Amino acid sequence: MPHIFTYRDQEIYSHHTVDEHPKAENFQMHAHEWMEIFYLLSGKCSYLVEGSKYELHPGDILIMRAAETHMIEIKEDEPYERIAIHFSPAVLASVPKNERFLRPFLDRPLGQRNLYRTDESGDSRLKAAFEGFSFEGIGDVKLNLMSRLLVFLTVMSAVYERQSDMDRSEDSFQSQLVAYVNEHLFEDISLQSIADAFFRSRSQISRVFRQSTGSPLWEYVTIKRLLAAQAMLQRGVNASEACLACGFSDYSSFFRAYRAHFGHSPKSDYGKELRER
Repeated sequence: MPHIFTYRDQEIYSHHTVDEHPKAENFQMHAHEWMEIFYLLSGKCSYLVEGSKYELHPGDILIMRAAETHMIEIKEDEPYERIAIHFSPAVLASVPKNERFLRPFLDRPLGQRNLYRTDESGDSRLKAAFEGFSFEGIGDVKLNLMSRLLVFLTVMSAVYERQSDMDRSEDSFQSQLVAYVNEHLFEDISLQSIADAFFRSRSQISRVFRQSTGSPLWEYVTIKRLLAAQAMLQRGVNASEACLACGFSDYSSFFRAYRAHFGHSPKSDYGKELRER
């Protein structure tokens, strides 16, 4: 278990470690007396934290508070590389309002909300704290390590508060998301534009929308647009106008989607409502 970097004193312990050939028997259930921040660089593994299982991918971050038991389940077919920072709350004693930095660790049930995915958090600075994690040739290693820790904790506390607000309003968010899509149904919307509107990641938007409607976002948008176009056609609006009015960029794609969904061409529905009067 070679350490690429290690530092330890009475308040903070950090290491950057790689196992080229990890063995599962070397990793047992354990807990620490300090807070831990764990960052996965490479490897196939999952973590059990107080009974909750987290499948990890490179770039994922786990946080554990003191005495929160955890164990890695390692897959042995590739190198396992990680960075860990353990710190005592005492190291923050001189930092104003430092209690906010500990909320992500303390203000949650054991084994819950341990995982932060850097591609979903909405803040790239979480990942940045672990980039270029080398202190070779640096005089005051602890000072540099502390600067990284404080930046990370500052960003982490903001992400935690934002996600706490999101969790409390998840039900209303689902309804807001569906309403927003319907309000902008015929505009040039995309997954990215919706994510930007709600200040969330594209993966979060996709997940919440599917949970809300049982359908992928773009499938939902296409079906709603087709239904609106069908209603226009049946009222006597010609197919080209219905195509453009309902958000389709070109007639050929509209025609193919219409035929695939309804089983007949747009022409078959033209004026239907008028004919049936």
